[in-house]
Amino acid sequence: INRLQRMPLFTDQNKKQRQFNHTLPLRHTGRLILPKGLDEFDLPELWNNYKKKQKGFLRQHFDALQIFLDNVDSILKDLTELLQKRNVVRDNSVVVMTVNAGQSELLSNFVCAAKSRGFDTSNVLVFPTDEESYKLAQGLGVATYFDRKNLGSLPSGEAKFYGDPIFASMMYAKVLCVLYVSLLGHDVLFQDVDIVWFKDPLTYFHDKSNTAIQEFDILFQHDGSAQSRYNPFSANSGFYYVRANKKTQYLFTSLLYHGAVVRKSKSHQQVLVQLLNEHSSMFGLKVKVFDKMQTDMFPGGFHYHQDWDTMRSIIKGESNAFILHMSWTENKVNKLLFFRQMGEWYFSDKCISNDLSNLIGGGDAVSDGGLVEKCCSKEPIFSCHFKDKPSKVPCPDSPLIDPHRPRSFWG
Repeated sequence: INRLQRMPLFTDQNKKQRQFNHTLPLRHTGRLILPKGLDEFDLPELWNNYKKKQKGFLRQHFDALQIFLDNVDSILKDLTELLQKRNVVRDNSVVVMTVNAGQSELLSNFVCAAKSRGFDTSNVLVFPTDEESYKLAQGLGVATYFDRKNLGSLPSGEAKFYGDPIFASMMYAKVLCVLYVSLLGHDVLFQDVDIVWFKDPLTYFHDKSNTAIQEFDILFQHDGSAQSRYNPFSANSGFYYVRANKKTQYLFTSLLYHGAVVRKSKSHQQVLVQLLNEHSSMFGLKVKVFDKMQTDMFPGGFHYHQDWDTMRSIIKGESNAFILHMSWTENKVNKLLFFRQMGEWYFSDKCISNDLSNLIGGGDAVSDGGLVEKCCSKEPIFSCHFKDKPSKVPCPDSPLIDPHRPRSFWG
């Protein structure tokens, strides 16, 4: 898709004069350049400073690719053995997640909430990016693979906001974990850790009677955003189901090759959506994104923050929702508070930010799921925090969090 706009030629010297100007002739621009002149798909540099040999994102990605290529065969062998030993694969599908220590409470809540509803989490495979989250995932009793060579250098802290350096660095883990399992020939349900299940979503994707979805190679939760960088699909890369075939394997291999652009744009979602567009057109990749208003199976942050009719139906137990994805939320602190007042928090306060050595005695005990009994509540841990956000019960005495929309969820 080509785009023509009335804009000046871009140079390093005219960054403040790049905006649309109707007196200028039409010229060819990238289709993600906005009328104000902002390029939402700026390309990565080879060098940040050539004289000082400071590598740009492109050179950094060359190094990362070399590590991947040197180790991919041994990693796939390890994963094959792990999946067989733990009997992870179910109906050729694996639920894949990745986590660092900064987001470990959200992973813990996912497992605890699933356990409270009686869901089997034996087909969940977690790719931690540091030792602490590796031990935590083992303590939660889920299959765990720590790719130290490729992911061991990623930051362990929590992202403070969407797109910050920690958030951007973790995008590489989201690329690799799906690619690995797909290359082994297994379908993947990838999900972020800020999710709770109301029903096992695999039952939806495995339902052969639902012929309308069986033809698609990859199916996404709708992101809810109309930003141009997510067009035309507006697919949410934090919850999707991908069938293992040569089209999707090449899609995620291509995503790996675009890793420098992922780092530069601080979003693997943005890059993945553009590859969906290209691969759909070029190779016939069949992509499904569930409509954000006409379907209610996979609600996310858009619904939590803006579509309160959907949230009320979930609270009343009248929804067809399989999950709730707490996307569109600035940081982990708020996600935790929103889950608590929705009655969807099950990870005990005594275990939050506690040193794992205080919870598990060490040795083999770390791998036996011992954290589930010590840290998982069978009943939701509820507390009110904001009256202008959805909650299980009214929170009239709580403050507002969004001053631009001063209204109470319960009226």
